Amino acid sequence: MPLSGKTTVAKIMEEKNGFTVLDMGDIVRIEMDKRKIPVEETGVFVNSLREEHGMDAIAQLSTPYLKEITEEKEKIVITGMRGWKEKKFFEEHIEEELEMIGVWASRKTRKQRREERMRDEDIKGDKFHERDIREIENGVGKLMALSDHLIENDNNSVEELEDSISERF
Repeated sequence: MPLSGKTTVAKIMEEKNGFTVLDMGDIVRIEMDKRKIPVEETGVFVNSLREEHGMDAIAQLSTPYLKEITEEKEKIVITGMRGWKEKKFFEEHIEEELEMIGVWASRKTRKQRREERMRDEDIKGDKFHERDIREIENGVGKLMALSDHLIENDNNSVEELEDSISERF
């Protein structure tokens, strides 16, 4: 879910465990910049891509970046996957099964993080509840339920989160 700490977990995996990060949110922002779409239209843009190209549309946009990374790196973490079809799309195109990591934080904690972070999309984009509903409708709940690993990140310190990650990866 938004603001659960996916990016923080990925950064720790990159810095401490030697992973390379592919952030699907960054790919969306790159595509929006190319098309001169304002940040407050992120939800509309993503949903329109999914309506036109299917629920794996963001994976389709991200695959060229992933293929480039896999040519040079073995340990990769993909952040921002929202649905099972995205997972399957990636697996078909890299011909390898992905190990899923779910990062969980309570609504209260995520709301607090949103107020602290104040990224453009947090300020100008969908309201908190609307964004959560969109993510659930897009399939993030299925990914969480079928994750190979679940990292609880509700009120953890960075050190506690690092310990949790180093124990598993």
